[in-house]
Amino acid sequence: MKTTAILSIFLFISTALFSQKLEQKTLLISKESQLKINGDTNINSFNCVFNPQELPEKLIARFERKQQTLIFKNTSLKLRAKAFDCGSRPINRDFKDLIKAEKYPYIFLDLKELKLTAPNSALVTLNIEIAGIEKPYKVLVKIDDSKSNYTGIINLNINDFKLEPPKKVFGLIKVKEEIQIEFDLYFKS
Repeated sequence: MKTTAILSIFLFISTALFSQKLEQKTLLISKESQLKINGDTNINSFNCVFNPQELPEKLIARFERKQQTLIFKNTSLKLRAKAFDCGSRPINRDFKDLIKAEKYPYIFLDLKELKLTAPNSALVTLNIEIAGIEKPYKVLVKIDDSKSNYTGIINLNINDFKLEPPKKVFGLIKVKEEIQIEFDLYFKS
């Protein structure tokens, strides 16, 4: 009997000491937010801009606080793959073919961790899922608290997602494998 009581007390104390409180905050995403993908070919560059009207209205952030770090649980931004505009119908078609938008209609940005590195910046760890393949990334994010603004650039290689870059004009025009996702997000709580 004493052993059971001692074990119960030990479990209660260890649970209280090691468990973190999961917080939840709903962030409204402003339509002034911008998200674009920048890339290059061997002859020019291209920009595919996400339609801000297609941004979700809110992001439900679930997280635990550990000193200067937020550890996220089930916090993901879901983006419709066909909501990018690259400036012309042929480039839009090529881009949607590249990211396999018909088969995989969404791109997911799954937040994992935000660690403050300075008063106005943080190192964010996230998983990006494109065409059904998920890869982890770390990105330095600039924070403007007065405007609830978060900006940064994620560099990635399309080969990481097993994407085949389109080749045009009998292979004379080739898309380079490195692209950037540039974001400028505004939130309202």
